[in-house]
Amino acid sequence: METAPGETVLDALLRAGLEPPHSCRAGQCQTCMLRATEGRPPVESQNGLTEAQKAQGFFLPCICRPTAPMIIALPDDAGAPQEAAIREIEPLADDIVRLRIETGSFAYRPGQFLELIAEPGLGRHYSLASHPEEDAFLEMHIRLHPNGRMSRRLTDGLRPGHKLHIAGPRGSCFYEGVNKDQPLTLIGAGTGLAPLYGVLRDALQRGHRGPIRLYHGARGANGLYLADELRALAKAHGHFVYIPAALDAGGDVAALALEAEAPSAADSAFFLCGGENLVKRLKRDLFMAGASLKAIRSDAFMPAAPSA
Repeated sequence: METAPGETVLDALLRAGLEPPHSCRAGQCQTCMLRATEGRPPVESQNGLTEAQKAQGFFLPCICRPTAPMIIALPDDAGAPQEAAIREIEPLADDIVRLRIETGSFAYRPGQFLELIAEPGLGRHYSLASHPEEDAFLEMHIRLHPNGRMSRRLTDGLRPGHKLHIAGPRGSCFYEGVNKDQPLTLIGAGTGLAPLYGVLRDALQRGHRGPIRLYHGARGANGLYLADELRALAKAHGHFVYIPAALDAGGDVAALALEAEAPSAADSAFFLCGGENLVKRLKRDLFMAGASLKAIRSDAFMPAAPSA
């Protein structure tokens, strides 16, 4: 559709008979937020949004007067599922496997998540540990649950070469928009390491100059997977430090990270990934220590409902 001179995107949509959600019509409530999948929204239409939202093309149509063509979508519209083939399934720990899949064109940022669809009615969200410029595959780290439907499919039914589908990507847990000179702190537990590993690799690839610290927690030492790879990265990059914490050895990753990071929280960028309680605790305590909410990006992992 064409907008009239000076007309906002929201007014044009309403004039065309569409009814997108909206409220204040002044760029304050963000109820009407949409996403540009092609083209760039005017800078002023992104006022008040986070750097991650801006990087993904989100904008406020009630104050957006476009100066060039755009293709727009609803915020959660991830597009149609596409076929992918399993390349590799291998154990990373006693109850964690690495799944690598190959597909056609799939644009994503390291740290985002996708929906993995093993069969109709069986889909789960998993974060990406791979890097689109360095890996020819998509990589996920998946915890195996004894009664999980997806877990059973991965261990009993799926093999390299088998086909499944993916949809996405989604999520704002990616490096783009971080100041390269500020401290970067990554905190996660269990398979929360997957998106952090992607973000870390992206930060290093983009030449992040500030100090980088990655805290990874697990119930036991055998759950601290990718330790060798992370120690190798720390050895190769003097400004990166890897801090593992095993709970059965008295290592509480949240307490450890908060004690070390609270004094400089106001100056740092944070990425938090793991169980819902861990992420909520860290987000609250870092904010109380002075961190800006705009500088905290997080993805909380919530298990699917158990199967009968």
